[in-house]
Amino acid sequence: MEGVGGVMRDDKCRFLLAFGADYVHWDISQVELMAVYYLKNIMKDWMYEYQGVMIEGDNFNIIKALQNMLKKWKIKEIRDDRLSFLKNFNQVLFSFCSRECNKLADICANLGVYNSFIWLDLLDVKIPPSFLYCLKEECDALGLF
Repeated sequence: MEGVGGVMRDDKCRFLLAFGADYVHWDISQVELMAVYYLKNIMKDWMYEYQGVMIEGDNFNIIKALQNMLKKWKIKEIRDDRLSFLKNFNQVLFSFCSRECNKLADICANLGVYNSFIWLDLLDVKIPPSFLYCLKEECDALGLF
């Protein structure tokens, strides 16, 4: 069993939410793709107020496939309900990042195997210290606090 997970931030890298859920599949690339598709299930109305969205992933092939799909969308209308929520944004960017830079999403995916969750508030008592510590390390590295 694998988990899908991720972290949403605004354009200033401020925490918006984190999520995790279990997902059974033998192909790790499919699991990575499901993390992107899962976003549709957790989008909140207030999130659509943002002009754009950047989705980062540590699987180069999946990010490349999503970039190619996005190019085809711009040329002609392609309907994929799993990604239809992206049409609500003026700008969509799929970006590859190394696994080392994707630690928070990895923590969320590993926790999602045991219990699905959505954290909207960093003061939530259910958030484990390992997640908060990793978030603090990232923020310190970026000079955000």
